Amino acid sequence: MEAKDFLAKLWHMENEERPGFLIGYTGPRLRGGEPVRSALFSTEGAISVRERLLDPDKFLAAQMEEIGGQMKFRGDFVPALCPTLGVIAIPSAFGCEVVWWESDFPSVRPLTGDDPGRVRELAAPAVTDGVLGRILDYSRRFIERTGGRFPIRLADIQGPLDNAALIMGHTQLFEAMLTRPAEVHHLLGMVTDLMIAFAKAQRGLVRGSGVEFVPSGFQPWIPDGQGLSIANDAGVMLPPALHDEFALPYFNRLSEEFGGLSIHSCGNWTHLFSSLDKVRGLRGLEFGASETPFGPVAERFGGRVALACRVGQHKDIRYDGMADYVRKILAARTTDRGLFIHIDITNGLIDDSWPETDLDEIYDLLIPMAMT
Repeated sequence: MEAKDFLAKLWHMENEERPGFLIGYTGPRLRGGEPVRSALFSTEGAISVRERLLDPDKFLAAQMEEIGGQMKFRGDFVPALCPTLGVIAIPSAFGCEVVWWESDFPSVRPLTGDDPGRVRELAAPAVTDGVLGRILDYSRRFIERTGGRFPIRLADIQGPLDNAALIMGHTQLFEAMLTRPAEVHHLLGMVTDLMIAFAKAQRGLVRGSGVEFVPSGFQPWIPDGQGLSIANDAGVMLPPALHDEFALPYFNRLSEEFGGLSIHSCGNWTHLFSSLDKVRGLRGLEFGASETPFGPVAERFGGRVALACRVGQHKDIRYDGMADYVRKILAARTTDRGLFIHIDITNGLIDDSWPETDLDEIYDLLIPMAMT
């Protein structure tokens, strides 16, 4: 409850005393604790990713193990379970073939080939089509197996552009924006309809069981009713004008339905600042501060929306370990209000030069002396 109270303040831009933070997977070497690997994203473990995801009991066990590990750390962690199956949820419902890789998250094969006109042949899916039904079943199973003791997170429903790119293929989607824009808008409208319907269905199932629903698959925890969290990885490849045309209307639809929107994006999206400013009810931005430079984001959005950063593709912007990352984020921040520092490199790229993380060093940087 202490973490929930603090994070509720953070989402309302009222955390004056410090930024929020959470310790995730910081690399293979950790002083002051044991490394905790993500049950959702880690490709390592005693069983394969495919086996883990296709068996709800094994998937639940992996998540419970991760929660147990994270509860040993200090920080603003709210234990919750996530019945996600990766990026395939919405595309699979439209009929995309799912490829279940043995040692990685599943993927889908594009559906429409080289003919954008084929999107007109797609029927509106039900909220149980493709793997969506499996995700709802996992939501029920997780609630039953734990007696409803843990909140349930929104599954990964990606975002309008990301889903359209998986259904059509990225190159085909971007070409069709210029050559067949009506077909692209038709597909984006159908995708957005299904995202809305499924998020409401999962929320209704969870809340109908008397369990808290968390409208985000990403950290940090967000109170139900404070919007919806989606992904926009494909957006970084668009110029602002095309993003305004093909992303913004669907973002605003989602925001209006759920009372706000938080947007995750990989890559460097600083060129989309002007477009993101037009998202009605924008509540948060989640990103890798080793991909999008944190300073300009803080200057533009700091104190206005929640900024949740982590270490991602550790290539163009590099940090000399987790402590260096935290110090540089703190130095570049304009305010603590709304700032959440996710001390995690689960989705990043590190090599043998990545140093050991000292938890005491991290805590000293983030926790005021009055709280120690």
